[in-house]
Amino acid sequence: MTVSWKKVAGWAGIAYVVIFLGLFAGTEQPLSLSESAAEFRQWFIDNETSVAVVTFGLSLAFALVVVFASGLRSLLGPADADNEGVWSRVSFVGAVLMVSMGGVALSFWAVLGLEDTLAAASDETVKTLAHFDTVIFTAIVPWGMALFVLGASVVILQSGVMSKWLGWLGLFVALVAVIGTLWPFTGDSEGFFGIIGVIGFPPGFLIWSLWAAISLIRMDGAAAR
Repeated sequence: MTVSWKKVAGWAGIAYVVIFLGLFAGTEQPLSLSESAAEFRQWFIDNETSVAVVTFGLSLAFALVVVFASGLRSLLGPADADNEGVWSRVSFVGAVLMVSMGGVALSFWAVLGLEDTLAAASDETVKTLAHFDTVIFTAIVPWGMALFVLGASVVILQSGVMSKWLGWLGLFVALVAVIGTLWPFTGDSEGFFGIIGVIGFPPGFLIWSLWAAISLIRMDGAAAR
């Protein structure tokens, strides 16, 4: 039996959307950067199990992102022939960058969830690691996501290989996510730029991913018929 990799990629996309939503809905809200080191330490002590679950869950979700991005590129590559495949490659590299930086952020998060680390680390170390996690996940990861969605959306708009409204949505998601990465210049992750960024990543990205994944599955079914 021939494996339909576009369908596999589509279901991988739906799966990581579900994982993201489940983790964010079931996890205690992380602290803001203005909290003290003692409050960060206590938060990780109180949420030790949640930290472990999020670490595993997001690692799985990021792996599924790669599967989804690979399947999406197999569709976008031929459709991007007029641009010599440049935008489809930008999309895939963006997904890899997003996953790589997400792994770095998760590493800091996971280290803070270790009981021995919290016992041995100074308050300054605890706060620094927590800040690294926040900055990477909210100011660096969105750049990879923006490239992923932007590249795919440009191909969609130029070729019509998927519904063009999905391309316009992708451009909007990429734009607001990049605007959101400006928050470190203000030093306030919950200020104007931080709030704008939250619209793009993760909610906007997950909505775009869900419909792109459904489109992959439906297109594969239509081709089979």
